[in-house]
Amino acid sequence: MRRRAAPASSLSPRRVTFLATVLTPRLGMENALLRLAAALAERHDVEVLVLHDPGPLRVPGVRITCLDAGSERRTRRSLRRRLRSAAGREVLVVTGVWAGAQLLLAAPWRFRSAVAWEHSVTPRRLVTGRLFRLRAEAVARAYRRCAGVVSVSAPVASTLRERWGVESLVVPNLLDLPARSPGARRHTPQGGAPPPARADGPARLLALGEARAVKNYDVLVRALPLLDVDWRLAMVGGGQVAGLQELAKGLGVGDRVTWHGHVADPAGFMADSDLLVHPSASETFGYVLLEAAEQWLPVVATDAPVMDALVPDLVPGVLTAPTPAALAAAIGTALRRFSTPQVASELLAADDRRRREFDAAATLAAWEGVLGV
Repeated sequence: MRRRAAPASSLSPRRVTFLATVLTPRLGMENALLRLAAALAERHDVEVLVLHDPGPLRVPGVRITCLDAGSERRTRRSLRRRLRSAAGREVLVVTGVWAGAQLLLAAPWRFRSAVAWEHSVTPRRLVTGRLFRLRAEAVARAYRRCAGVVSVSAPVASTLRERWGVESLVVPNLLDLPARSPGARRHTPQGGAPPPARADGPARLLALGEARAVKNYDVLVRALPLLDVDWRLAMVGGGQVAGLQELAKGLGVGDRVTWHGHVADPAGFMADSDLLVHPSASETFGYVLLEAAEQWLPVVATDAPVMDALVPDLVPGVLTAPTPAALAAAIGTALRRFSTPQVASELLAADDRRRREFDAAATLAAWEGVLGV
């Protein structure tokens, strides 16, 4: 990577332009982009170029420019004209494989002065979708020409380095962490311990995220009949749910699963649940786990890269193998363990560690260095 970090105080305001394919629905990458754009806009002139109509969307201090021209070919032509008009006057940040693929088709010469910001490439992700894999192969090779490459986590950085020889700077996504987590305020209004799991009703399980093959939700559904407690499951997120619904019905548990589809703000579901179950085979950053931790909602997650760096030190919970039997056992273990008053100190300690690990000033300083040299 040719760019090097520099002290933020030495940098003058820059014109920073992010390239994205979509901004809505606001999933992990979209949230990461808009948070960073808004934070950088406090010092810089920031614009987001989006290739598909995001609908009404306002971000303080940030210009959102939609280049959607009705077809992919016309949209790429619009992108090419826009990038030529500002050549040499802006730092272009390419947000991941999908945006990179469009840049390859529209203006491949712009990679030489661009910063690539990679969110999604892991070994597991590369084997879960042929189209994604083909595009990732082409785009990652283009990253070799970039002025700089930023990875959101160590697993993403190691994949780029080991598979394509692309060196990158690891900068975590910007998290808006308040001084005290909302979960701590909700559970300990008088400074006491969190309430135990409800004894007057079933355990409230939550799965949160778009249903795709990499999320392993079929493993979760197959684990449900093996649970030794009364339970109800809320499935929050869109995607490929029809097959999961049929599977749940065939296993005789369909009447205890509620399918909510995509929800813009799932904080209410987290606040009303006892356990987040996240059997995903791969994560690149782990937003949903960190959001659960902020709500003091314990998690059960797969013992795999990214998850194993978060759980249990930064995200209180239990790691497990991605099999129905192991997942069912881990759910039972977590429900029992996190119903005891003694976990309050563990949850508070994790809050403190998250704030040190994801310090906003350090994240912004790293980005200032990337953008300023």
